[in-house]
Order: sequence, then C-alpha cells, then structure tokens
Amino acid sequence: MPRRKEKTFLEGRPYHILNKAVDHKPIFDSQEDCNRFIFQMYAANIGSPAPNLHRVDMGEAARKILKGEKPPHKFLVNHHEPLVEFFSFVLAKDQYHFGLIPTVRNGIPRYMQKLNLAYAKYFNKKYDRQGPLFETRFRASAITTPAQLNALVKMINIQNILEISEDPSAYFYSSFPDLFSKRKSLFILPSTLFELKKNLGEEFFKSRSLKSDLQQVRK
Repeated sequence: MPRRKEKTFLEGRPYHILNKAVDHKPIFDSQEDCNRFIFQMYAANIGSPAPNLHRVDMGEAARKILKGEKPPHKFLVNHHEPLVEFFSFVLAKDQYHFGLIPTVRNGIPRYMQKLNLAYAKYFNKKYDRQGPLFETRFRASAITTPAQLNALVKMINIQNILEISEDPSAYFYSSFPDLFSKRKSLFILPSTLFELKKNLGEEFFKSRSLKSDLQQVRK
C-alpha cells in the first residue's frame, strides 16, 4: 500500500486546525478538563509538562496563562522554541478549533502530536477508558485570502462559542476575550494581534461591528 503523502505546512501561513472526539464524546465538560487542556496547549508549544504535577497546580497554571502570566518555570521541561503562533482558539464540548501559524518547519504536526497524545493520556486515565480519543490526528485547511481569515475568526470566536454561552465574552476557554476585550493571554501575542488587525481592519474588532455579527449568527 502506498504511503500517505504528508501535508506541507508553510511557515508564516495561517491555518484552520480542527479535531473532534470520537462518537461526539464530550471532552471539555468540566472546568478541570478545560484547564488541563489549556495548560497542555501552552506546554506543548514550548516544551513538555513537568512529571507528577498535581491537578491543582495545572489548574492554577491555566488561569495564569489565560491572564497573561507565565506559570512557574518548574512546571515545564524540555524547553524549545515555539512551534506555532495562535491567532484564534476555542474549546467546544466535543471538539476544538485553532487558528495557527507555524513558526518552524513541521511546527503544526509536531505541536498537534504532542498536544493530542498528552490530553488523550490524561483523559483516558481520568475516565478509565481505552483507545483513541480523537477521530483523526487533526484536520487542517490553509487560509489564503482575507475573506477566509475573516470567516474563520468569526466562526471560531462567535459561532462556536454561542453554542456554549450566550455571552462570548464570558467564555474563558477561547480567544474571544483576547481579540474583542482587554484580556491578554499568553496565546495571542501582541505582534500576532497587530497583524490580524492589519489584515482584517480595525472596524472588524469594534463593538458596533461585533454586535452586528452576533445578531446575524443568532438569527
């Protein structure tokens, strides 16, 4: 059987990354699970979680990351340069969506492998289950036009969140507070946000435009 050709990810190009749980299983039902995934999102990009971290430590680390504070250095091992940059993300019950830009060669596959394996190992142990947690390694689509970028940012930060919460600004496990409010998590770099605003236009991020988008999605 011929070997499947690996997808090429170009450094500096934005991509939509999606992964779903098998059988539509809820995998982000609890705050503890969400916090664990948030910490692993951060850790997988620059290293690995230190062994034997207590769940309370990971919860506190996740809260710090979302507030823009670095967790204690001892929480991470095997440090390396970031593999990707985020410009959007959301955890949505049985799936997650990322807007990613690879910063090194094979950055996205390396990052996704680390993240998926770490979370599946945690989830299977906690809930006493076996087998794959996700349907695939991940799905990826290149974003090549401003219109595609516009649609993706809205889809991740508005459409997906409204299925979880009536108020996107109150849902912490997404990039909405970083893009449309004053939060400055460690996921969305100031330089990335600057480029996003340059590509989409300042009006995209203003409250009047946002309210219009929310109304359209809710119809």
